[in-house]
Amino acid sequence: MKYLGIDIGSSFIKAVLLDLDQYRMISTRKSRSPQKEKNCDPNIFEIPAEEMVDTVRTLINGYTSEYKDIQGVLISTQMHGFVYSVPGRKDMYVSWQDMRCMNPMEGYEGSYLEFLQEQISPEDMQENGVYLKPSLGICNLYAMLQADKSLPGDGKLYTLGSYLIHALTGNNICHVMNAAPMGIVNVKQHSLDYRIMTLMGMERVQLPVLAEDDYQICGTYRSNGCELKIHPDYGDMQVAILGSGVQSGDAVANVATGAQVIRHAEDFHCGSYEIRPYFEKGYLYTISNMPAGRNLDVLVKFISECAGLVTGKEPDMGIVWEKIHSCLGEADPELKVGASFYKNPYFPDGGYISGITHSNLHIGNLFMAAFADMAETYWKFIRQLGERPENISRIICSGGVNWKTPQLRYSLEQISKKKCVLSTMADEALSGMYQLAMVCSGKCANLEECRKYPLQEEKDEFKGES
Repeated sequence: MKYLGIDIGSSFIKAVLLDLDQYRMISTRKSRSPQKEKNCDPNIFEIPAEEMVDTVRTLINGYTSEYKDIQGVLISTQMHGFVYSVPGRKDMYVSWQDMRCMNPMEGYEGSYLEFLQEQISPEDMQENGVYLKPSLGICNLYAMLQADKSLPGDGKLYTLGSYLIHALTGNNICHVMNAAPMGIVNVKQHSLDYRIMTLMGMERVQLPVLAEDDYQICGTYRSNGCELKIHPDYGDMQVAILGSGVQSGDAVANVATGAQVIRHAEDFHCGSYEIRPYFEKGYLYTISNMPAGRNLDVLVKFISECAGLVTGKEPDMGIVWEKIHSCLGEADPELKVGASFYKNPYFPDGGYISGITHSNLHIGNLFMAAFADMAETYWKFIRQLGERPENISRIICSGGVNWKTPQLRYSLEQISKKKCVLSTMADEALSGMYQLAMVCSGKCANLEECRKYPLQEEKDEFKGES
């Protein structure tokens, strides 16, 4: 029995063909994701939705032309964005990178987001698991409808995944984990939140239908004689966390280009974190905006620029990283690096370098200090995820930065005094897709049973994006 997994990322749309009888991956393919349309407003980030559908169809049809025993398709997508469809208007995917709600609102001394924050309190959003922020789908939908009064208020709202499912099956069905980052779900009750839509004056918007369970068949798609079962759209972060091998009592430091600290929980308790739906009625307590690969790249780019000034040509960042890894050693106790160079609510002042002496400003020391600061930050915020530190059994270090930089994991282990382990395989998204396919196909009754049948092959070509 074979299943297809499709991952919709910002850079690539990827497909993986899985042989569930042999517990292995057969092949992967990818196409570059459609690019955003040019817009004079830098806060608008829209991509033609039909182009994404065409790319997915091409990948599926390519596989079914060669393999006639494919049974179903799983879809993993980037979250927070949406498609708002009205007659006579080209369907556009409004990405998680869209921030139009930060634009000034006509008739109000502030932005659309600031206006919404005056009207809707944090208590109003408590059971939604998220708060009003620039990347939240309903904030940007509100700004879209307010800025263009010609747009009908009764359009159809889709997650990116449910738009694809609708194109393949005719059904606008989405998983709760993709509806929640738009802000339209009461996460505690696993139900659509019509109340919040009414508070925003968007009660006429037609919302997608929530999938009844994690593994529901949302419809079928015929391709080259194959009758493919289409399952709900899963959030790329949840798929990767599933693939990391997380268990009860674990915390996760997921560090790639961006980073989050996460704790898996079985119950819903509000706190100073987001609560994202997880598989089999679980939750992921999540704090985002942690220092990550892009923060380290600030230092790498500075080094590259210095080299370019001396030599006349800036070296490739990959080469710079290779040299950095070769000179890492013991950390200097005086040199400190605050690695949170991207300002956010947790780090409003950005980063810093301090404690420089005449003898300690070396590249190896600089990066060891950055790793130590990142590890301290992760442990500080892990302790804010609603669990007593003594009840955290271990910390799973997932994401490309953790796999490529063992010094970061060692720093976290020293600071937290917890066992810090890498995720079960480097390609967490592939592992997560495989486990979901095993349950969706009926090969396993639940995700726990999947642990008995681990994926036999690994290939570093299939990674989701958070």
